Amino acid sequence: MIAKILQQHTFYITTKIDSTREIKGILQQETRYYISDEEVVRPAYYNALARGHRGIENLLHWHLDVTFKEDDCRARTGNAPLNLSTMRKLALQLLSNRNDKHSLKKRQYKAALDIGYMKKILNF
Repeated sequence: MIAKILQQHTFYITTKIDSTREIKGILQQETRYYISDEEVVRPAYYNALARGHRGIENLLHWHLDVTFKEDDCRARTGNAPLNLSTMRKLALQLLSNRNDKHSLKKRQYKAALDIGYMKKILNF
């Protein structure tokens, strides 16, 4: 499918962005590649995309840590980390879909205590 899309489009610009950051004395390097079918794209456009994506990832991690204490989880071997991460993200999505006045953490707590509320969260 990707090959078909690539054949149907003319790509004008490929961009490589190397970024380096230092956090607590540890140097992290990352390389990102972008392909565009625009004839002219300013570098600021790609920087905005990268920063926006990073903000979304940071917000997701914040929700997972605050609501589910993900950073405190000691599961580190085998399939456990991936399985638990998948379940947390699924639960986060289900809790986020519920439009009420409660925070995500409060919705989780309420669903644990009230089977009727849990059924509403699960759309049963």
